[in-house]
Amino acid sequence: MLKVAGLFFLMFGTLAHAYTGQTTHKSPKYTMELQAGVYEPEDKDWESYYGSKNMLEGSFSFAYRIFSVFDVGSSVSFGQDKGTGVLPLSQLSAGVVAYEILPVDFYVVLRARFTERQWVVPYAGGGYTRFFYRQSIDGEGYARGSVDGLHARAGLQILLDPLDQSSAKTIFSNYGIINSYLIFEGKITKAEAGTPAINLGGTSYRAGIMVEY
Repeated sequence: MLKVAGLFFLMFGTLAHAYTGQTTHKSPKYTMELQAGVYEPEDKDWESYYGSKNMLEGSFSFAYRIFSVFDVGSSVSFGQDKGTGVLPLSQLSAGVVAYEILPVDFYVVLRARFTERQWVVPYAGGGYTRFFYRQSIDGEGYARGSVDGLHARAGLQILLDPLDQSSAKTIFSNYGIINSYLIFEGKITKAEAGTPAINLGGTSYRAGIMVEY
C-alpha cells in the first residue's frame, strides 16, 4: 500500500509543472474547502434499510498551513438518508426511517507540492473523527449519539488560476485569495457504536473547490 502511494505521488509530482504566470509571490497560510458527493456506509445491510447503497453528503473544511506541504485542519460533514425498515442500532419496528450523520474531523494533510504554482497536487492525510448520528422512525422513537473514530483521506487538487489569469488577479485583489483549485477526494471513516459493535463509518467520494489565502 505504501509503495503504491509512493509511486502515485512520484508520478504526479513529476508530471506537474510550475505555472509561471504568477499573480503574486505571497505564500498562502490558510485553506478553505467546500465539497459535495456521496457517502457509502460500511453496513452491508444498508440498502435493505434505506433502499440505496449511499447518501448525499456535503463538507466544509478549514486548515492552517504549517509549511508548504503540510496542513493541519478541521472539517464538518453532513449526510442524510430516508427509507423504510428496522433501525440498525435500536432495532425499533419498521416505518419511515431517517438517518443523519455529522462527522467532525481533525486531520493533518501532506501535499506533494514541489512548486507554489504546481498545476496538479496529489495529497493524503488522516486523523481523528467524532462521529455524531441520529436515526429515527416517524412516530415511534429515535436513537442518537456520538462515537470516536478515525479516518484517512486522499485526493487531487487541480489549479484553476491559469484558466483565467485576469479573474485570478481580480479575486486576489478583492478577496486575498491566492490560489483556487478543483479538488477530487476519497475518504474512509471507521467509527463503531453499539453492542455488538456496528461500524457507522464508510467511504466518501467527493468533489469541490479549495481556495488558499
